[in-house]
Amino acid sequence: MKWSVVTLFALLLPALAGADTIRLRADAWFPVNGEPGAEQPGFGIEALTTVWREAGHELDYRLMSWGRSLEAVRNGSADCVIGAYKEDAPDLRFPEQELGRDGVGIYVRAADEWHYSGVESLARRTVGVISEYSYGEELDDWLADSANATRIQMAYGADALEGNIRKLLAGRVDVLLESPMIMNTALRKLELARFVRLSGEGKPPTPFYIACSSANPKVPEWLRQFDEGMIRLKQSGQWRSLLDGYGLSED
Repeated sequence: MKWSVVTLFALLLPALAGADTIRLRADAWFPVNGEPGAEQPGFGIEALTTVWREAGHELDYRLMSWGRSLEAVRNGSADCVIGAYKEDAPDLRFPEQELGRDGVGIYVRAADEWHYSGVESLARRTVGVISEYSYGEELDDWLADSANATRIQMAYGADALEGNIRKLLAGRVDVLLESPMIMNTALRKLELARFVRLSGEGKPPTPFYIACSSANPKVPEWLRQFDEGMIRLKQSGQWRSLLDGYGLSED
């Protein structure tokens, strides 16, 4: 059967009408999300590209600092962020399906014998963190206490983690707070794993997600499509294969 251009356009019109370009912003948080356009842009980016493309959408993914990413979603110049804990942005909309679970590790130089045993043990320690990140209630309260301000160094920008690692190794800070999954991947990539060690747990593993604008009326539908797509990926085994490609497991 031959189709006229008019007939084909009429058939495609409903799909085209529902197609959106979803603007996703975040700082680099590899292996969840990395360089746009890279062979391995992050397992979260690959999952989002797959599930939203199946729904007819395109993903416009760009890197910027975490603080600017959150602000962009709040002011409407972006739609969603990736790699958010619910305490990071309680004003945004979250899906039901998480992207993974991770906590907060306390990191020091390999030769440093100090052990983290709660925020009280941070006395006389200089701590490196990333601006606008949440590290769990206890650590967030400690970081917000003005009495500790002179011992806290904030890192900014899309490559804040690498900068923090180099500060630690140079002795400019004594302690880093970071997600173990993200930290371990960064240290392997930088070939610096032997110079840094985990000194304690600041927060147990908790879920992280995508998070989207509360003001955009299309967001509930996008999140529904994301949830349904993630369930399909997991049921088909694609999710396990995707994580395998980044040296990760579903556990």
